[in-house]
Parts: sequence; C-alpha cells; structure tokens
Amino acid sequence: MSLILMKKIFESLPKNQYWSIHLLEYKHLKGGSKYTCRLIELEPDGRLNKLIQDISELYTGEKGKKRLSRYNDVRNYDGTCSGTTIYKIPFEESDVVVDLDALFEGITNSDVECNPFEIKPQAYILCGRLLIDGKEHQIKLISMNSPITILKNKFMNKKGKFKEIKEKILNLRTSINAVIYDKDIYMLDMSVEPLFNMERSYKNKCNKAVERIEHLDIVSDIDTFKSIATTGHNPRSFAAFSEGKLNLLGNVKSRAVVCQRFGIPLTQDRKFDTTKKENADKLVKVLCNKAMWDIIEENPVEVDGLKTWQR
Repeated sequence: MSLILMKKIFESLPKNQYWSIHLLEYKHLKGGSKYTCRLIELEPDGRLNKLIQDISELYTGEKGKKRLSRYNDVRNYDGTCSGTTIYKIPFEESDVVVDLDALFEGITNSDVECNPFEIKPQAYILCGRLLIDGKEHQIKLISMNSPITILKNKFMNKKGKFKEIKEKILNLRTSINAVIYDKDIYMLDMSVEPLFNMERSYKNKCNKAVERIEHLDIVSDIDTFKSIATTGHNPRSFAAFSEGKLNLLGNVKSRAVVCQRFGIPLTQDRKFDTTKKENADKLVKVLCNKAMWDIIEENPVEVDGLKTWQR
C-alpha cells in the first residue's frame, strides 16, 4: 500500500486514449445495492481526453499544485477520517464488505438511450485501462460531485444582452474521490462512504463483534455494553475491530493487564465491569485500536488509528 502507486496511476492517465464516462445513480435497498449508469459522450472529439489530462495535472502537476502531495500515507480502511490519509479497501483479506459486483454490473449495463437529465446521478465514473509496472490494470475514477446541476445567477450573451441560463447542465469536476484499481478501492476522502454503503458495512461488523464478545462471556453487563457499542460513533470504530485482541482478552491474565493499564475494572469473577458507560467505551477503544500504551511515559493514550511501524 503505497502513495507511489497512486502517483503512477494519476501520471499514467493521459497515456490511455480509450476512456468511457458514465453518470452514476445509486440506491441501497434491503436486498442489496443498485447502481444505475448512463453512458455519455462529450464533444468535440478529444474533449474526454482533455478532461483526463486535467485530472492528471490536478493531482500530479505543478499547475494543480500536486494535490496528491497532501496525503502522507495509505492504510486499510479503519473508520478514521484523516484528511492526509488514503484509505484502502482491499478486494481480498478485508472485513469491510463492499458490493463491487453490483457496481461493475451497473457499469456494464450502462444505458445509452434514456434522457440523462431525467435521472438523478449522485456521481460520475471514468473507466479505462492503464499499463502499470508492465501489467494492464482496470482503472475507475469516481467523482462524487453531482454532475447534473442548475446554475444560479449565471447568464449567457445573446445579441448584446445577457439571458439567464435556466436549463440543466452537465458539470464534470476534476476532483476525484475514489480510485478503483482492478478490485481494490482507494478512498481519497470520506465522501464515497455513502456510495459503498460503508455505514451498513461497519454496523454489520459491529453487531458480529458484539455477538463474539457475548459468546466469550468477558463482560459483566452485556446489555449495557451492547447499547454503548452499537450506538453513536462506536459502530464506525468497529471498522478497525481486532479479532486478535478479542481472542487475547479471552485469557484472564490479558484482562488483568488491560484492567491495570486502561482502568477498566474487573468484577470478582474476572470479567470487565461494563455496568458503567465509561468502562464500555474504554473497552470498545481497546478492541478497535483506539487505545494504546505509551511505553516512554507509561501512560494510556487514545489514538485515531494505527498503521504499521516503519523500522
């Protein structure tokens, strides 16, 4: 997971002359996500490639002040919201469930006949292929700005007078919010969370984790813990839930260490006392990589998220 890959992608965009562009409308239903696309064409010839060039320049060129330079790292999606981090949802080995098949199906079945101004797209997506490190990869760029809009207080010249523009127009911004590299998703900001129904994903993960905690029988008041863990900001934290930490806490000695270092009291039968909200909150932080031990000052600290330490 490297910023170098993102730079290679954005620098290589103009090298591919064959792009398709789709308006994208999405709905999340009980039975799953539905993505509806409308394939569009831009005139004159070459105008789509000019848009691609502008995007590349914005993210890697001097004119766009190299927008990629604002990011410090790439890490797996963990529910945090750092503006200097690109969050990755890997296709393999990820607990975060995203229905990419539904999105790809929507693109494949993109409509070419319906009036584009009669649908309500929330985004647009660019699809192409790039040669990266000698291998061809499918690339999709997603911009979450609504592409169909009505301009306010905008006028055009007509025979010496200015006439108000009342018609809907197509507005394609060059800001990109997500890159799909084959089937790996890279989120450049949090605006794409609704597109991938991330809230549903981390709530499902939260509920499964709470079931595991109940099964391990390590808390004194499961109802209070469940109430705290599944409400407010806590479900989002479970995007970084650590199964390994939970398994360790199945051991009484590990629970004693957590009790001592993070101030979560144990009952006489050596369970975490979760009768109080603050204790349940602390346990969520421990399990979701939001609580760490400062080995220098030997104090507990709360952190936004974790990434691998570079030696």
